[in-house]
Amino acid sequence: MALNKAIVKCVLSGDTVILRGRPRPDAIPPERQLSLEKLSAPRMGRRDTDDEPFAFESREFLRRRLVGKEVSFQVTYTTQNGREYGRIFVGDETEPVNMACVRSGWCRVRDEAKRVRDDDSEEAAAAVAQLVALEEEAKAAQAGVWADAPRNTRHVRQQLTGDVRAFLEEHRGKAIDAIVEQVRDGSTLRVQLIYPGDGPNDWIHQYVVLLLSGIKAPVVRTGIPGVADTVEPFGEEARFFVESRLLQREVKVKLEGTNNQSLVGSVLHPAGNIAEALVAQGLARVVDWSIALCSNGPATLRAAERSAKEKRLRLWKDYVAKEKAAGASFNGIVSRIVSGDTLHIIPSGTSQERKLRLAGVRQPRASDEKEAGYLLEAKELLRKRFIGKQVQVTIDYVQPAQDNYEERECATVKHGSTNIAELLVARGLAGVIRYRKDDDNRASAYDQLLIAEDAATKAGRGIHSDKPKAIPRYTDASESAARANSHISAFKRSGKVNAVVEHVANAARFRLLIPKDNYKLTLVLAGVSAPRVARNASEKSEPYAQEALEFATRKCLQRDVQVEFEAVDKVGGFIGTLWLNDENYAVSLLEQGLARVHGYSADQSAHGRQLYAAEERAKHAQLNVIQHRLWLPFIWTGYDENKVVAEAEAAKAAAAADASIPAKVEELRVVVTDIGNAGQLAVQVVDDGARALEDLMARLSVHEQKADAPAQPYRPRNNELCMARFTEDNQWYRARVCRHVDGGKSLEVTYIDYGNSEVVPSERIRPLPTEFTKLPAQSKETTFAFIKVPSRDSDYGDEAYNVVRELVENTELVALVEAKSGSVLHCTFYHARLPAKQRQYERSLNAELLRQGYASVNSKASYARARASAIATLAAIQNNAKRSRNGMWEYGDVANDEDEY
Repeated sequence: MALNKAIVKCVLSGDTVILRGRPRPDAIPPERQLSLEKLSAPRMGRRDTDDEPFAFESREFLRRRLVGKEVSFQVTYTTQNGREYGRIFVGDETEPVNMACVRSGWCRVRDEAKRVRDDDSEEAAAAVAQLVALEEEAKAAQAGVWADAPRNTRHVRQQLTGDVRAFLEEHRGKAIDAIVEQVRDGSTLRVQLIYPGDGPNDWIHQYVVLLLSGIKAPVVRTGIPGVADTVEPFGEEARFFVESRLLQREVKVKLEGTNNQSLVGSVLHPAGNIAEALVAQGLARVVDWSIALCSNGPATLRAAERSAKEKRLRLWKDYVAKEKAAGASFNGIVSRIVSGDTLHIIPSGTSQERKLRLAGVRQPRASDEKEAGYLLEAKELLRKRFIGKQVQVTIDYVQPAQDNYEERECATVKHGSTNIAELLVARGLAGVIRYRKDDDNRASAYDQLLIAEDAATKAGRGIHSDKPKAIPRYTDASESAARANSHISAFKRSGKVNAVVEHVANAARFRLLIPKDNYKLTLVLAGVSAPRVARNASEKSEPYAQEALEFATRKCLQRDVQVEFEAVDKVGGFIGTLWLNDENYAVSLLEQGLARVHGYSADQSAHGRQLYAAEERAKHAQLNVIQHRLWLPFIWTGYDENKVVAEAEAAKAAAAADASIPAKVEELRVVVTDIGNAGQLAVQVVDDGARALEDLMARLSVHEQKADAPAQPYRPRNNELCMARFTEDNQWYRARVCRHVDGGKSLEVTYIDYGNSEVVPSERIRPLPTEFTKLPAQSKETTFAFIKVPSRDSDYGDEAYNVVRELVENTELVALVEAKSGSVLHCTFYHARLPAKQRQYERSLNAELLRQGYASVNSKASYARARASAIATLAAIQNNAKRSRNGMWEYGDVANDEDEY
């Protein structure tokens, strides 16, 4: 009888297989079932029945021997119900597999087959006799089903019951041995997971439905009672593609997620990733909902899909790529934060802002009680981290105007290696937009956004947390003149107050927020008068008002600033000086020729001389130094230069002799007692005061041990001196109250002899006796002169802090005081062991911070002009750090348009 050729698709049991024809390019090959003649193997269990003993081992013997191989077979007889029986040969073997199954003990010879009929040929009788002899050998050897007891205990679980999520967490990320038992469609498999049980020889065989993570193949749904058959285009081809490669193959399964009662994961096979292969052939699509779960990341799947689209394979046969918008990528400066997902950017080489929406994300919903509290936090994160910073922009798509919304450019915006949208999503301050499966208008880093959102959801961050966030409430200190007057004394005592510019009304009038105390107020610049901007269409702006407003907006809007308060005007506005990075903003405004000195208030101001000098420099120059950006004439154009030459020289001399710049550099030997933010150092001078402090501390300790606890809680006012018990060592120190916290239950204090601050409960506060107030505060506020150190909440801030700590901690220093700003000393620091003759700027700790790339030169400090040689030396060191890509320069020059050197 002739032999036929076929490929073994799968093995149903130890005596029955499914055969299929060779693959054909135009159709799915036919299949047929064939049982081994004269043999019987234990039956495999179904969903509601158990395996017969040794059924799995019997099937495994035949599966490992035949699945996926091309075999020769011979049908010897067919029953009345159409079931075929025969023999199977592997390769060039002359002995059929039937005999191997009996010899190994995994099949029995049927009883009816042992009975020789009269019409049986001698060849048939000999074949039966040979099978019976092989069976007797297997019995004698106790092989296979003839063993006395099972070798391993197999616990079969046909369905996954209980908590699917708990099962996932138990096995998440582990490579579990498995066998693919069924392919429902190209991306839906029924697999048998095999993993150890409780005993040493116990094994769990858990059957589960597995969805391949990251992809979706066309649906094939047939033969389900009560449900109409559904076969999507290319569905059967995708199923055959997977069946021919994975069905009943041994694989590793990595569980990664759930979808209803099904598990989501990856199938690991030595031949490759089946999901990637399916997508590359155009037999499946990448889907957003599960791609974030892929252990190996989404990049390979996206690349495979792009390749299939370009080749227009199968599912993509009608695909047409969308054209990219011209000028899709550019660099620029972040000029304004509109909301938690929208910002303004000025492209390099232009002055026109572009309003961009971050592609792929949405800000927290104001209408959602749980999310509303994170709206301001998202906006504030963008403001703190990116306002005024250089960014790289990629326009991903343009969202057309609809539903009363204007047309919007949607872009991926990066600062260095940081994707701004991804940062928001990772912190739970934005959600990821879900696109239609056929929509190519999406963020270029969309998969990374999905991964970040998945991590934020699992960690319960931001909008994914269970508890809503409180919305901060601000008190308007400029609501009336009476309210403003009630606050001015406290503001003046505080010295420079940290604030944020919320709105620019004109070049000399601002709306500020003071986050520390939850105040908002109006600030009017002391000593200057800027052109007024028209408040409505019927009014006309004063000359150069728009130019001045633009300058103020670009320079100040949404920036962190410091304010020195001087007085209150008649409508509740606070009059004062605005500082940006130690630069007096009013001086800059005057130097640009965009404002005039207001004589009366300038004469009352501590900075009046600087204002007059700046105005004279603007008159002398006649043209504003930023003319190339504004392209407009300025207030002092046409000014009589001959008339003011002498006055200008006098003004320069006066500026050089400004009281904030010491005529002779003061030298202090100091030790650092606390390291603050952005290079701020609290120091103690090594002199008689240090010894006096030791004596005072000893007396303070004795006093507190003898003193009785106060009968009533002590309630000090802000800025009052007191004793506070330091949390770390439980000792008492002199302190100053900064503010009350939690309704006065706790207080924030600064230890005046050491410079550090903390919040302590009110019961750890005591009045400071007068005898302990005579010694001046031993801590001095200092900062690095001529340079700016990144703040802790900005890029490279933590790294800069650690470098500062390594340079100054536990060592004696020499501080040369270059300038004073209120109570803050701007110093050049050297190690005390360095001889005085070798104290050049290039050997200072200031220079070392620049050298390592964790500071930048501040050539615009008010005292910088008097130290031109220092600026030149430090700028050269900074340029070397940039060329070497040290520290924060690792991605190039990150300086913005206000940090030009």
